[in-house]
Amino acid sequence: MVTGIEVPLGAAMAAWLSALALGTLVERIRQRRRKVAGANPLAGLFAPSALTGAIDNANRHAAGQPAAQAVLRGRIDQTAVLRTGWDATTREQVLGHVAGVMRAGIRRDDNFMQVEGDGFAIIMSGADERAAKGVADRLRRALTQMKLPQFGGDNPFTASFGVAAGGTADSSAALVARALAALDAAQKSGADHVVAASEIEEIIFLPAPDPSPAGCSSEGS
Repeated sequence: MVTGIEVPLGAAMAAWLSALALGTLVERIRQRRRKVAGANPLAGLFAPSALTGAIDNANRHAAGQPAAQAVLRGRIDQTAVLRTGWDATTREQVLGHVAGVMRAGIRRDDNFMQVEGDGFAIIMSGADERAAKGVADRLRRALTQMKLPQFGGDNPFTASFGVAAGGTADSSAALVARALAALDAAQKSGADHVVAASEIEEIIFLPAPDPSPAGCSSEGS
């Protein structure tokens, strides 16, 4: 016995395939939402080149304000330990704690982002080098007091900073490069250091020392 409306076989197959395709699409959307909900907010790493665009945006927002800007580049000193000594979950938790300390220690209008190499960057509009270095020192000290439940409350990690500042008319790429060079110099000096770009630039451009009198006399004899 047949009840209801009889449907041709071809139409029934088409309807079944449509329902199957719709079900597959819905399941994919659900899976994508679950991935987004569980994703680490720090997982989207910014390449160093992306910093220049962020600086340009900050300059546009700061139109009419003091023509100064600063970039702070920071990096966890114990990067090797962080990458090889702990699993991905613990590593992301540590980076999350670091990000929280960074955000809590800067102004609302400052831009914070994570960059490649377990590092981070802060873009400060209207800040000169002295002010930016003061912020970096404060953040460095705050990180040493950070409590990490994953390590029994002790914090084995420190961070170093490189600071560069200039006018809003200066090249964004050059400003980022100067901050990165200062960061490299800070980490070469040891852990938990802050170096301003002007400090290493002054050393690079110092004039060569004059020949000593002893050297001159020995050459003349």
